[in-house]
Amino acid sequence: MPPSVTRRSFLAMTTGLAFTAVACGSDKPGTVAGDGSVTVTHAFGETKIPSAPKRVVSAGLTEQDDLLALGIVPIAVTDWFGGEPFGTWPWALPKLGAAQPVVLNLSDGIQVDQIAALKPDLIIAVNAGLDQDTYAKLSAIAPTIAQSGQSAFFEPWKDQANAIGQAVFKFDDMTKLIADVDAKFTDVAKNDSAFGGKKILVTSATAFQDQYDLTPPGWRTEFLTQMGFAVPDSVNAYVKDDRARVPRDKMASVLDAADVVVWKTESDEEQAALVADPMFATLKSTGANRNVFTGKDLAGALAFSSVLSLPVVADRLPPMINKVLT
Repeated sequence: MPPSVTRRSFLAMTTGLAFTAVACGSDKPGTVAGDGSVTVTHAFGETKIPSAPKRVVSAGLTEQDDLLALGIVPIAVTDWFGGEPFGTWPWALPKLGAAQPVVLNLSDGIQVDQIAALKPDLIIAVNAGLDQDTYAKLSAIAPTIAQSGQSAFFEPWKDQANAIGQAVFKFDDMTKLIADVDAKFTDVAKNDSAFGGKKILVTSATAFQDQYDLTPPGWRTEFLTQMGFAVPDSVNAYVKDDRARVPRDKMASVLDAADVVVWKTESDEEQAALVADPMFATLKSTGANRNVFTGKDLAGALAFSSVLSLPVVADRLPPMINKVLT
């Protein structure tokens, strides 16, 4: 997306774009039919994939991680933010190997003509904000997998991963990968009892329209509860459409309920600006030295919340939290 459209403003603009979910069939997800096909249910009905795909386009913001985790190298990826090579962040880049996929973007909507020119045999658009018209256009090119129906953007990461696993005939492999991610976080709780019962909040480091984007209880904080933390109730009053936006003048009243505050800083300059903000100086976490600053890669891993990025969170975040708790 162009520099004028920040990641936070993009998230704000796309929040609440929801569709009615379509009920799944009775078959186990990922079941291969007698004719060798797999059918995936989503917001716009069902998509039948006749055989294991060989030319896959990743048309949404984060789908490349799930594909690469399964050993599927897409012929095109969609760049979100960060300026990473081929729109692929460090945790996924080794799995890209020598491949150089075409890089798409969503700044002006899905690039239907460019995707058509690539002649894909599967289009993954689970995190692409599809509407019915764009879905129809993509489906005319190749079998297309849309969002499940819960949200046009950023549905629960496990739902996205499972849909992609089905579509590429590797559902069981994806099930194991998801279980491995869960185990990494629950192992943190087993190995570090100091986290048990501690309250934590994760927040953006910059304001958008004078509001900060905090992570409310739900699927985005499951990894925190798996590690033994609790998310304080102070954020609940600001939750809308599965997100929480807290005005600057209310930040202290919300954040002071937490034992630790994790700030999603994406650069040294952003961290310096935050620390210099008078609001930051008033916080209980600042006085107690219980702020954690992520840096770019960890902020990106939290944003992607994928089967490849979450292990990075499990490895890097706990030691950072431990450092401020001791």
